[in-house]
Amino acid sequence: MIFPPPLGPKARLAVISPAGRSKSGLLEKGIRFLAAWGLEIYLPQETPCRYLAARDQERAGQLARCWGNFDVLWASRGGYGCLRLLPFLDEILASPRRPFWVIGFSDISILLNYVYHRFGMITLHAPVISSLYETSICALGALKNCLFRRAKIRLQGKTLHPGEARGPLLGGNLTSLVSLVGTPWFPDLEGKILFLEEINEDLYRVDRLLTQLYLTGVFEKIKGLLLGDFDRIKTHELQEIVSEYFRGPTLAEIPVGHGVHNYPLLIGADTYLLAGKEGGFLEQKSPL
Repeated sequence: MIFPPPLGPKARLAVISPAGRSKSGLLEKGIRFLAAWGLEIYLPQETPCRYLAARDQERAGQLARCWGNFDVLWASRGGYGCLRLLPFLDEILASPRRPFWVIGFSDISILLNYVYHRFGMITLHAPVISSLYETSICALGALKNCLFRRAKIRLQGKTLHPGEARGPLLGGNLTSLVSLVGTPWFPDLEGKILFLEEINEDLYRVDRLLTQLYLTGVFEKIKGLLLGDFDRIKTHELQEIVSEYFRGPTLAEIPVGHGVHNYPLLIGADTYLLAGKEGGFLEQKSPL
């Protein structure tokens, strides 16, 4: 487990676009926000291709050029596209000389899990740059503390099944994770705590995705389950489906995902999960 160090004054940040094409207005607002944190920002130009920020080779090449040369690689937005890059990344990315932060969520969670599994480097599940202005002040404060100080995260949730567990945390967007099933890049979830979130999906579609994970044997391997923001799906509806497949320690309503309360989570970091009768929490922290 390789933990990136806290950022110092004038830390260098590269905006990456491994997935969808960015929305210029929101991206510009996010960049101004991060510049106020004292970050030096490098913004490469996008060459949009359909709904992607650029062609696959170009997006992979952009990531390779930034790889290991900045203190932070922060995704401009999610969307779709990281799945298409994985075959290229196996060939062009080498073990970094020093650890650095890779940040994003949604489709970017594919990249976050990939970086942890291949290089053992902790990554940060947090708002993309284009969504910073849509994120609550409290979540942004937690994100800044995570980057500039010793990372310490404690988030509360609602208990669906009681118990406690400890292990590395993996996961992210449910649809993105399921898209890896059957590929060489599906993460090893043995002994892990799994985090899931989703947006704009009807209940039956979430049921289908969770059922697919169940049929792959995922819920027999994990130690605990964390459920973040599921948009328009009510917790009791989600509980009914999840309870069919996993009866271990489970917390729901974690303030992480596509809502305004998108708090940071450390992908790959040791995580303690406590689900008590009156509610529970998860806790992560960086080494001393």
